[in-house]
Amino acid sequence: MSAGITRALLYPAAKLYRLGVGARLAFYKNNIFKINKLSAPVISIGNLTVGGTGKTPCVAFIALLLRDAGHDAAILSRGYKRESEGRIEVSNGKEILRGPRESGDEPYLLANACPGVRVVVDRDRYQAGKWLAERESVSVFLLDDGFQHLQLARDLNLLLIDAGEPLEEAELVPLGRLREPLAGIRRADAVIVTRSDQPFDRRSLERTITKYSRRTIPIIYADHEITNLRRLDNQENWDVSSLANEKVAALSCIARPDRFIEDLRKIGMSIVFRRDFPDHHRYRPQEFDETVEAALAAGAHALITTEKDAANLSYEILKSSRLPVFAAKMEFRWEDLGALRSLLQSVFIRRS
Repeated sequence: MSAGITRALLYPAAKLYRLGVGARLAFYKNNIFKINKLSAPVISIGNLTVGGTGKTPCVAFIALLLRDAGHDAAILSRGYKRESEGRIEVSNGKEILRGPRESGDEPYLLANACPGVRVVVDRDRYQAGKWLAERESVSVFLLDDGFQHLQLARDLNLLLIDAGEPLEEAELVPLGRLREPLAGIRRADAVIVTRSDQPFDRRSLERTITKYSRRTIPIIYADHEITNLRRLDNQENWDVSSLANEKVAALSCIARPDRFIEDLRKIGMSIVFRRDFPDHHRYRPQEFDETVEAALAAGAHALITTEKDAANLSYEILKSSRLPVFAAKMEFRWEDLGALRSLLQSVFIRRS
């Protein structure tokens, strides 16, 4: 089927989606839908597009930054694609209470990456935050993937934009990757431009942000890198240089797998085989075994996956692997960390 025919078939769905998004935004703007406020400050971290901006490592970095500054931080997440209903306490800050299937892979990853930070999953994040605040001391809430979660008031609205995303050409789902029109940038208090280490037109991107923002807002540039490799059978951390120039296979089920491949190549790995599944896919043992066999046939010496995907690789799946399996740990790097610290501090000054 040609691209033109596909576009024509998707166009009515895109128009309906735009109308639905527009109506929802208008209902909140005109107070037809209620916006609830929690007792502690709320910092929302989200994006305009469907996946692929590095949101999860950004949430983890900010949560740890707040924890290390002495705050009792808690993360509120929807728990997308989890196999459970209702409210789930993933971590009480001391131990992990639920697995990835009950929690959702991203909340489970955040719970593991952020010791000392509470993580709660609930579709109604206001009720989740209220429930937690009644039981524990919470001085700040982080709203994971919260840019479109308008029913919860926030004290700081952080919008992530991928430096390589051609914003002015972007289209709404299902024709493109936008969750809402670019006018949504007006709700942002600051923009974090991720993957800013790649070639892009900084001036053009800033013009686009300024065009749609309600005022001049801070723009902070960041990128992320693979800092170490965690071997899944024994949980040992390996330096990334250990597999530099080695033939490896890549396995992922993330929104934009090409970005993962780029990150692996950036640290010197030679990708001889890759297998990509849809975002949030749950691996079956047979799928994993077939992947390992194909990787071996291609000459791979190891299998590399993402930290998020590692949450879905249980011991039962891994135990028969004929290849060592590693999870690549990603960490954010900031062009101006001081600017981020100032933004976060401003939240508590306004609330005091």
